Amino acid sequence: MLIDFRPTAAKILKLAYPVILGQLGIVLMGVADTIMVGDLGKESLAAVNQANNLFFMLSGLTFGVLFAISTLVSVKVGEKRLSEGYTIYQSGIWVSLLLFIIQFIIMSLLISQFHLLQQTPEVNAIAPGYLKIVIWSILPLLLFLNCRQYADGLGHTKVSMVLTFLGLGFNILFNWLFIYGNWGFQAMGVEGAAWATLLSRWIMTIMGMTYVRYSKLMKSYIMEGRMSFWETRKYTHEIWKIGIPIALQTFAEWACFALSGIMVGWFGNDPLAAHAVALNAASVTYMIVTGIATAGSIFTGNAFGEKNYFKIKHLGQITLILILAFEIINAALFIILNKPIAHLYRVEESVLPYILPLFFLAAIFQVADGIQAGAMALLRGVKDVRWASVISMVSYWAISLPLSYLLGVILEDGVYGVWLGLTIGLFVAAIFGVIRFYKNVNKWEVAK
Repeated sequence: MLIDFRPTAAKILKLAYPVILGQLGIVLMGVADTIMVGDLGKESLAAVNQANNLFFMLSGLTFGVLFAISTLVSVKVGEKRLSEGYTIYQSGIWVSLLLFIIQFIIMSLLISQFHLLQQTPEVNAIAPGYLKIVIWSILPLLLFLNCRQYADGLGHTKVSMVLTFLGLGFNILFNWLFIYGNWGFQAMGVEGAAWATLLSRWIMTIMGMTYVRYSKLMKSYIMEGRMSFWETRKYTHEIWKIGIPIALQTFAEWACFALSGIMVGWFGNDPLAAHAVALNAASVTYMIVTGIATAGSIFTGNAFGEKNYFKIKHLGQITLILILAFEIINAALFIILNKPIAHLYRVEESVLPYILPLFFLAAIFQVADGIQAGAMALLRGVKDVRWASVISMVSYWAISLPLSYLLGVILEDGVYGVWLGLTIGLFVAAIFGVIRFYKNVNKWEVAK
């Protein structure tokens, strides 16, 4: 393993860096929104944060189903059956349309009852208006994710990177136009940020679907991949079969963070704004490890298709080592540069005393968060999605949320107690995710 470590790590990082940059592009959209909306005041910042919490809590279910596509495509690559990848992509379009209808209906009901979340009056007044616009971006977001998962599964990770950064550019431009009313546009404030998000997501989707259908790189797969209705139906079933357990896993994690944000909202606008900034900053560094995890998942999916179990173990070990190294560096940066990072968000002075201690907690929890993300991605690569969902449900719903409520609300440690509960749950997910991956590999090696 030591002899092969460097070239294998280089292969993983080569595949990972476009994913990392693409992920960063998505997160930087949130950073841009946070910074530009932050100029409107802490109430607007808190409202947009809670609106996005609710949006992405439900997106954990719908996105999770589509995460199955890259796994299925990468396995086909390992099996040397590339022509079937495009049929999986086509099936993903139909799945995306159904997921849109489901998420749209649920989101509409939640928006109408937003006051039940018991947030501050300012948040209750602003957030529903933002969501009523952003809700229409669910469809383009799902269709773009389908394109991205298909391209990533084939190993063409640069595609989504380029499209995402183009979307980021449009998002910043539209924010500048619609939030502040530049170039003669009406200043719409928070609703302007919602329109910017909606339009930039549609542009990304149109570009993505056009590229998959008409680019020279993808055309050979399309020509080979024309299959019957029954073949498309078969892969639709496969997407649901693999995707539902992944959806439960992602929903457990994303909902945990969303509900913890709702708890923080009970403590007032200042802690909530601090929570939004600290979590947003942590998500930027987190994208590095999710890129590595995605690359590891693709390579292990290829090896799983080849039935090369030694290679799966080898790739998994290197993926986890790379993630741990990057997360230790990220943690050090959060501790050393906490003040400069916090000042980038231009929040009000009353928010800063809450932000700085949260950066220290973020430095600790993102190490565990990175390892659990890597372990769950490796489990997806080998199609062990049921145990990944069980581990996530237990870690987040049976440990993180009850602990966050106990420490933050009952014991009155506020936002810091909530974050401590999250951290403990992440460590549990990381430990059991790694154990499950190695248990699988050792079992296959014995059987072989």
